[in-house]
Amino acid sequence: MYKVLNVRTESITKVRANFNKVIKEVRETHEPIYILSNNEPSAVILDVQSYKEIIERNQQLESELLYAHTSQRVKNGNSILIPAKEVVNTDLTDNPYANRSDEELFD
Repeated sequence: MYKVLNVRTESITKVRANFNKVIKEVRETHEPIYILSNNEPSAVILDVQSYKEIIERNQQLESELLYAHTSQRVKNGNSILIPAKEVVNTDLTDNPYANRSDEELFD
């Protein structure tokens, strides 16, 4: 076992020989294992819960970035934020945005 920057690494040969043991360790410790091939990182083994947390955090950060970007554009320009209930109207005949072009609604 190698340790680089406090991250566990294993050779692909060792992982192949001890695959079940490696998977069990990852499940129990929730720590990733970097797989090295020819002393270069080639893969990472994560437990499912850690992977889900990474995906959920990424989605949250993307939403926050979109909100921050939108808020900045409104602050800096002539744009206005339109509440979703005004845009998504079940009666399309009364939708005040129905006659606007895509250029007016979106950049």
